[in-house]
Amino acid sequence: MNFINNKWMRAAVPALLIHCSIGTVYCWSTFKNAIAEKIGMDAFSVGWAFSLAIFFLGMSAAFMGKMVEKDIHKSSLLSCICFTVGMIGTGLFIEFTSGVFALIGIFVCYGCIMGIGLGVGYLTPVKTLMLWFSDNKGLATGISIMGFGLAKAIATPIMEAIQKSLGITWMFYILGGVYFVMMMLGHFLLKKPDGWVESDEANDSFKPMSMFKNKTFLGIWIMFFINIHCGLALISYEKQILELVFTRPSPIK
Repeated sequence: MNFINNKWMRAAVPALLIHCSIGTVYCWSTFKNAIAEKIGMDAFSVGWAFSLAIFFLGMSAAFMGKMVEKDIHKSSLLSCICFTVGMIGTGLFIEFTSGVFALIGIFVCYGCIMGIGLGVGYLTPVKTLMLWFSDNKGLATGISIMGFGLAKAIATPIMEAIQKSLGITWMFYILGGVYFVMMMLGHFLLKKPDGWVESDEANDSFKPMSMFKNKTFLGIWIMFFINIHCGLALISYEKQILELVFTRPSPIK
């Protein structure tokens, strides 16, 4: 029993399972053009689905944080359902519709529904890691970020292989099913330390609007916003940038 009920099996492993699933949002440039070609729309219009996903990631993380604090099992289950339904729904709209109708469906499934799964799914393991690794919060944060990095490194070649052999729609179906299993396993393993009870007094005394009166908070927030904005802008066009660099004819003759 001690093999299961420890910080690695109750926090680190679930964090990797969940973050290695939702972190595939960073693979967007791998299949963006394939989606645009399949539904008959331009890549720029399709690109707004990624922007919506990141927007809903931020909004759900900000406004559903209290739910995560109170019940990590409810939040991890919600994340699993939203993320995988969003992925499979995206595949369905790509396969059975086209044009503007397909684009709206992708916005709803990939952008809104999956985006909510991203935000809630990002917070839940981090919260649990902080409780189990209270004396090593830097390590806890590193484990969660590592999951996102692993997701992109592992999923990119798999996505490209599935696209080449089965097509873009089956990529969403297969990976949606795989991530459902991974995230559900993470959901069942995830657990707060024994005896831990959230302080209702601390939650009730916190005033969200007070953050915007704190200059230190605003400075850190602006720094993070600029940093993340630049990084995501590159990620959304990463494959196209690399193709341009490596396929461009050399000026030296």
